[in-house]
Amino acid sequence: MDEKWIYKMIQQSFQQYELEGSLSEKEAHDLVAKVIEKKQQEETEWFEVVEDVVYGYVTNQEL
Repeated sequence: MDEKWIYKMIQQSFQQYELEGSLSEKEAHDLVAKVIEKKQQEETEWFEVVEDVVYGYVTNQEL
């Protein structure tokens, strides 16, 4: 999957939490990598994986 597309999905998810623009480049890269890793482990839709990873990040459960 294209990393730019995943990053855009992450940005959209952050908008739900009113946190758009709050990621550093390293944090964004780490979240994209986490999404890709988690997607390889689970047979779920991309948007579900992105939502799970972003929720974990926003609630300080992951990363």
